[in-house]
Amino acid sequence: MNNDFAAYIDNLKKQVKNFDSSLAVTEKPLQYGVQLTVTGSDSKVVISVYNGKKGLKLVWGGSASELRSQLEAYLTGKTADTAAEMPSVCGNDYTLLRNCADFKGIWAGSDESGKGDFFGPLVVAAVLVDIAAAEKLVRLGVRDCKLINDKEVLRLAELIAEAAPVNSVLALKPEMYNFRYQQMRADGKNLNHLLSNGHIAVLSNVLRQCPQCNYALVDQFTASNDIRSSLQREFPEVNVVQQHRAEADIAVAAASVLARARFLAIMQELAAQVGRSELPKGGSDAATACARELLKELGRSSLERLVKVHFANYKKI
Repeated sequence: MNNDFAAYIDNLKKQVKNFDSSLAVTEKPLQYGVQLTVTGSDSKVVISVYNGKKGLKLVWGGSASELRSQLEAYLTGKTADTAAEMPSVCGNDYTLLRNCADFKGIWAGSDESGKGDFFGPLVVAAVLVDIAAAEKLVRLGVRDCKLINDKEVLRLAELIAEAAPVNSVLALKPEMYNFRYQQMRADGKNLNHLLSNGHIAVLSNVLRQCPQCNYALVDQFTASNDIRSSLQREFPEVNVVQQHRAEADIAVAAASVLARARFLAIMQELAAQVGRSELPKGGSDAATACARELLKELGRSSLERLVKVHFANYKKI
């Protein structure tokens, strides 16, 4: 078991105990993972955690019970009655860190945008909040950017910048993205390392501005990264939590909106540079077809300033 996956399992066990200190947690190895058995007074929950090529996967076992429903809701950031839906931020349930040890009500969250888009940049953002700022963001209607349209993203981004002024946004436009990606590959690394560097940079920027902050929350995009170790070298008092569906936390949700807003702005800039009203988002056939047209119009060097060249779309043109 690599160190990052072991740290993730340790954090998962701590979260179970934070949920209910009376629960017993036992662990046994699986092929490509670990199985945790959580035992309460009258029920048992089995959580199988797999660390595969596509990242972490949690499989819930055991009989249906109130404990399983509540624990799954707690660990995934979902409400118990909407466990099949995408989580949202609502009411006073605005942070996934509320039951963590020594949580002081000041925390940072980070998220990215553009990772799956053939055209355009990769953007990573971090937002630092306290309870007052978090409550204001909730009242403004801030939530995971995937739950709102682009017009609302742009409107909310301005409000977030006012309500939570300690924030940081880092954008890698395609030309720089392709250069950095090639550097990573030459060093035997991959996209997850590039993403990790982005999260480390923006979180460091906001943590330097608030020495009182002792928690940082990141969406879990891989089991193996150096976000925790890198941040704790500079900020040894900061607890770094990586969790699936972290956008249910208001700080991470706000970061997702800022990242998406910057992504949209750069997409508009790139479209204007090549005389288009817009460029296709995502990695669909429409994006491949558009790139093929632009290759004919502008040539390969110009196209490579618009797209991420390691995508499968690029090989099709």
